[in-house]
Amino acid sequence: MSSIVALVIGIPMMVGIAWLVWYVWNNNRLLDARLANGDLELLDSTSYKVTEVIRAPAGSRVEKVAFQPMNIDMSGYVRQTLPDGRVALVPVAMNQEVRSVHSTTHTNQQPPFQ
Repeated sequence: MSSIVALVIGIPMMVGIAWLVWYVWNNNRLLDARLANGDLELLDSTSYKVTEVIRAPAGSRVEKVAFQPMNIDMSGYVRQTLPDGRVALVPVAMNQEVRSVHSTTHTNQQPPFQ
């Protein structure tokens, strides 16, 4: 009699545990497939909470942009952090008096005359 009671209780519990394991495994598999395909609906999904995008595939974009003040030093350069983590000093013209700042990306460009 006790073995019948154990079977009546044990079999549904084993089926429930097996279904739960399959459900979690299948959801993880589907999420991996959606991430590999770059599904943008994941960002607005109520099922998943996106806190940070560390590395995104090529062509990705960020919708929410936070204001970052530009650090301009007196030499006429702005310090910018590149997407790969490097820091670059980008020349900018602060006013009409700063005429010695010119683009360094083209070697055929001559500095402006004073």
